[in-house]
Amino acid sequence: MSEPTAYKERYWLYQYRLGREYLLPLLAEWGIGLEGRRVLDIGCAEAGILCAVADAGGSSVGVELSPSRLRLARQFASPTHLTRMELIAADFFHMPLKPQACDFDLILLRDVFEHLPDKAAAFSALVRLMEPETRLILTFPPFYSPFGGHQQMLGGLLRRMPWFHILPGPLWWFFAGHIKKRDPNPRFLLEMEKLRRHRMTIALCKRLARRHGLEIEGQRYYFSRPSYQLRFGWPVIQAQTIGRIPVLRELFITGAVIMMRRKWPAS
Repeated sequence: MSEPTAYKERYWLYQYRLGREYLLPLLAEWGIGLEGRRVLDIGCAEAGILCAVADAGGSSVGVELSPSRLRLARQFASPTHLTRMELIAADFFHMPLKPQACDFDLILLRDVFEHLPDKAAAFSALVRLMEPETRLILTFPPFYSPFGGHQQMLGGLLRRMPWFHILPGPLWWFFAGHIKKRDPNPRFLLEMEKLRRHRMTIALCKRLARRHGLEIEGQRYYFSRPSYQLRFGWPVIQAQTIGRIPVLRELFITGAVIMMRRKWPAS
């Protein structure tokens, strides 16, 4: 196995463990079992989460922009996993889903929503996919949090520097210039600049939810999120109290998990 493929397989295993060890237990805590349920994962990458869903008895549709990542998903998943999932290469706003196929119990966007430029349009598209019992789950690092610029994806020392992504113009340009010239992964600067333009916050998520007729059924906030434990060995630290304080949660919550459902008129 080549080194790039081996790295991708390790990343698939990280996704799988994140689903099996953290996301599915949280759903169970919120009363959502996956046995016999149907899941739509938007931005599924190598579909590790969906393999965990399959092991829990659920079936799924995974949508991913990159066909190469779906080829790896089919390579890493077991034959049993593949019988319980459908993988589609498509853009979020042009998913080839027929209306009769949109009977999802759960719609998941794991660390995807913050990358979408038009978040209001994205909410509108998601609401159209939701039935009365469908839950929508968004996970994301708030933009103003220590690593809300995803700088951990850089290759140099800046990957360990919190909050520099929120600095105002001239200071940001200084760091951006450093990344262009000296960081081993300078291409990621384009994504960081996109995150700066389309800032995702907990307040924005809740505001868009209200505007689109969604009510929040579950919230979980972390000082140190589960992905950091799996990737860096950091302890998982919840932050439910500070998660109720609007300004502080934007600055110190490294990961938010928010579950929503549509408000339907009483019959």
